[in-house]
Amino acid sequence: MIPTSGHPVTLALLHLAPRPGDLDDNRRRIDSAALAAAAAGARLVVTPELALSGYGFRDLIGTGWIAAGQTERLAWAAGLARRSKAFLLLGTPEAADAALFNSLLLFAPDGTRLGGHRKVNALRVGSESWSTPGDRATVLEAPGIGRLGLAICADLYSRRLVAETAAPGIDLLVSGAAWAPGHHGPDGEWERASADTGRPVVVCNRTGPDSMDFTGARSVVAAGGAIAFEYAEAAPATLLFDWQDGAIANWRHL
Repeated sequence: MIPTSGHPVTLALLHLAPRPGDLDDNRRRIDSAALAAAAAGARLVVTPELALSGYGFRDLIGTGWIAAGQTERLAWAAGLARRSKAFLLLGTPEAADAALFNSLLLFAPDGTRLGGHRKVNALRVGSESWSTPGDRATVLEAPGIGRLGLAICADLYSRRLVAETAAPGIDLLVSGAAWAPGHHGPDGEWERASADTGRPVVVCNRTGPDSMDFTGARSVVAAGGAIAFEYAEAAPATLLFDWQDGAIANWRHL
């Protein structure tokens, strides 16, 4: 449910620069930024799409590691949620049912894995060709924050998928993204989703070089069909904002 009284709830977007294939370095970056966000009061911490692996990891380290080390990586993520005492939405490759997925996994402050979303509109060529598309919309409850409709990047292209996500009732639509600026950059999809659903759309994007250049990519909050807040600087940053009574305010960054 939407926070309606008392103090507002603080949410954080980790606008990072993951290095493709460098799992250890990316883990350290996520650790540091998530703990800094928690120290600043964040109750929900969101990472970009494939924050743990980087976007173009496949051509550097392959995909065998995804299943092989998954138990340890999930334990690390659960531990980070516990240490930060916040909900954690982690963008990571996921192995399940003899397939690989581009996923956004939600961990509770006690470390419990609450579920996750598998990217539906996964690209079938290039850097995402390793992943199997997900087959459904995802809504998960984060107690004290609200019902979160989850998306990953190009999922927000589809008005049908946005409508299916919002249909059970959501408080926020939250997306991890690796959506580079330029000719194929976002062009009104986030604003449209906020207008169609009547709910804020929160997008945690990324920066830095990878298999494409994400420098200048935007992390945003869209509401009522318009961009309310955005960050598009080259430098990584931890972005914070407050959520109360259905409204978002006090955008800032560390």
